[in-house]
Amino acid sequence: MLVVSLIFGVVVCFFLPIIGLIFLMIRKKGTGKAFLFGVLAFTISQFVIRIPILTLVLPQYAWFNILSIQPWKYGLFLGLTAGVMEEGARWIAIRFFLKGRTDLGHGLAFGLGHGGIEAMVLVGLNLAAALIMIIVGQGALLPATPLMAFFAGYERLMTMGFHIGASLIVMYGIRVGKEFRYLIAAIVLHTIMDAAVVVLSAVYHVGSVGIELYCTAVGIITLAAGMYLYCRKVDRTKIN
Repeated sequence: MLVVSLIFGVVVCFFLPIIGLIFLMIRKKGTGKAFLFGVLAFTISQFVIRIPILTLVLPQYAWFNILSIQPWKYGLFLGLTAGVMEEGARWIAIRFFLKGRTDLGHGLAFGLGHGGIEAMVLVGLNLAAALIMIIVGQGALLPATPLMAFFAGYERLMTMGFHIGASLIVMYGIRVGKEFRYLIAAIVLHTIMDAAVVVLSAVYHVGSVGIELYCTAVGIITLAAGMYLYCRKVDRTKIN
């Protein structure tokens, strides 16, 4: 069962974004560029800016160390900073580097790139390494259980859905000239998504299943909202 769960996670983290990209590139010219900027938006906002600040700079300040032992405030702080950085990076990339490419196909590709690279780097590499260990006969050394491996892949699937939805929301705002309104909406959704991971576990002692159910709900709502904006009948003439 562990092998099946690991394969599921690897497929979600690596093959799903790649297959999705190939499909979109066949259907819509220029979606490869949107995918690439989605990758860059996450990489720069998180790995280059936010994570180094959180791990290297802020721990030097007393207020941050005090904040880190207050689950509600710490969860909201992490969620809000993630929302501002990632959604801000989405807005910059789409607004200045994807001018005129704000249709549904480009939005899907951008979100897939953003969520895909996050899944590959944060989860996919570990799952792939675990799978290789089993193949070479070192599976006994793994601390992971089938359920843990499954949840890792499932959580990435829901997170990718969230990133696609958030990308569509930000992109739609730029398309209709109401970019800051929709940017704020995306930041709020992002904050709600990420803050709960800390708050639910630390304050309410919610387990993995409960947290995954919460993330599923927020991810589906965000994806549905983004798709609704682009697919509602009243706007089809503007989108196509």
